[in-house]
Amino acid sequence: MSEEFVIADTKYGKVRGQKIISEVEIPYIRFLGIPYAKPPVGNRRFQAAEEPDAWDDVIDALEEPQPSAGKNNYINKFVGSEDCLYLNVYTKCINPKKPMATIVYIHGGGFYSGSSTLHSYSPDYILMHDVVMVIFNYRLGPHGFLKLNDKSLNIPGNAGMKDQQLVLKFVKENIKNFGGDPNNVTLMGHSSGAGCVGLHCMSETSKGFFHRAIALSGSPSFIMYDVKQLDWAKKLAEKLEFKGDLENEREILKFLENYDILKMAEVAPTITTSDAQKKGIFLPFGPCVEDLVNETSFMTKSPIDLMTTAWSKDIDIITGGTIDEGIIFFKNRGVDLSGDIPKELNLDENEPKFQEFIKRLEDFYFTKFESKEKAQVKIKGDSFIWRYIHQFTKARAHSGGKGKTFLYNFAVDSPTQNHYRIRQIGPDAKGVSHADELSYFWKNGQGGVPPKDSMEWEAILRFTSSIAEFVMTGNPNNKKLGDVKWLPVSSEPFEGLIFNEELKFQPLDECERAHKIWEQFYHETGTKYF
Repeated sequence: MSEEFVIADTKYGKVRGQKIISEVEIPYIRFLGIPYAKPPVGNRRFQAAEEPDAWDDVIDALEEPQPSAGKNNYINKFVGSEDCLYLNVYTKCINPKKPMATIVYIHGGGFYSGSSTLHSYSPDYILMHDVVMVIFNYRLGPHGFLKLNDKSLNIPGNAGMKDQQLVLKFVKENIKNFGGDPNNVTLMGHSSGAGCVGLHCMSETSKGFFHRAIALSGSPSFIMYDVKQLDWAKKLAEKLEFKGDLENEREILKFLENYDILKMAEVAPTITTSDAQKKGIFLPFGPCVEDLVNETSFMTKSPIDLMTTAWSKDIDIITGGTIDEGIIFFKNRGVDLSGDIPKELNLDENEPKFQEFIKRLEDFYFTKFESKEKAQVKIKGDSFIWRYIHQFTKARAHSGGKGKTFLYNFAVDSPTQNHYRIRQIGPDAKGVSHADELSYFWKNGQGGVPPKDSMEWEAILRFTSSIAEFVMTGNPNNKKLGDVKWLPVSSEPFEGLIFNEELKFQPLDECERAHKIWEQFYHETGTKYF
């Protein structure tokens, strides 16, 4: 590692970064742990984040910050700190001749795990291209998504989303000092992070902070929890052995403000009920519609009501998923389909219509695939991911906006590079699971760089080149795609680019299934699809 250092300015003070040679031999400058907010501790634990105080001395941005309190899935342990609001910047030059397009990346993890760690998100591959990368920690679990109904307490929910907005504000005001272009920012995320991207696309208070978006395997309605979140606050306090009045939110808040943050993070995922899980609600704390409307409000209407009218209908977006999204969900959830019936339909599992929909899912999928297990994997993937992608894409297609939507399906099945599937299921498994595409965008600690003459390396070049070109110009087409043209969505059947050893641009089966079966459930129950 180089002992050369670089100092950059921010509006708050100077930061010292370090020159690095990436594992693909690209020199860049790494700034780790830049504060973008005051530490959310004490009575600020659940409040909207505030900008940091200025500092006089140069801050060393040389070591990774503590993650938000949450689960580290690599070591199967809850780790982190409530003092977690820091960001990393990766840039090839802080004073280029021309400012570089900037990516702001939101990590996934279901709002109870994940962080900006280099072990998961090292920028070696994407920095083969002339972009600046920003990744950050935001509050998870109840720390970021506690909601109370007493408006005088000012805990309306979505503190974690407001953390993200503060990062976007930091980028707008400071990224030029790191070589980035504040007028060419792409917001990008995966899974729940992609859902966050979609919500920022709906939020008026995020308007103007970014100019394009990339949502990998997630969409806004995928993560919105249309439930009474006060119940979760009560259940959490009760589980943590709160002895006060469960009807007194001020007492609950005081108790939670002083409770050990790691223990709280560990207990929070366990409070969900079997009834909630049957409605597809597996994690209790996530983004919500806020009842308190003020200058810090992030989301005061359901994204379903905003999809066709949101400001983002005029910006360009890439969205899509993997061909076998459901492998992990099938492994974790099993064959029970009751949790796959959309929660938005508000059907009780004892209703005849609920049972009819389950039977129709079985009939529809079991006749399409060679085995029952394959069909169930597809049901899980479509239920958890693809039907939401179709919904988001269709809403944009009907919005009348000028923004283009580019669809993709990632189908590269590698025995060595599909790290998430390998870690979750084993090295002998096949398929392209949820999160497998990340190993072709980020370098991670699970494996080395593929050989330069391998299929995996070619897939990395294609995927990163397409994203980089989109980030820079709004058009993902590039030389690595050869003669294949990646066109924006027009009308159904929705076409997209299939990333595989052989590139193809064709109608996506996943979107066609969503149109033929899942969308019909909404129409038949009088439920708004978009």
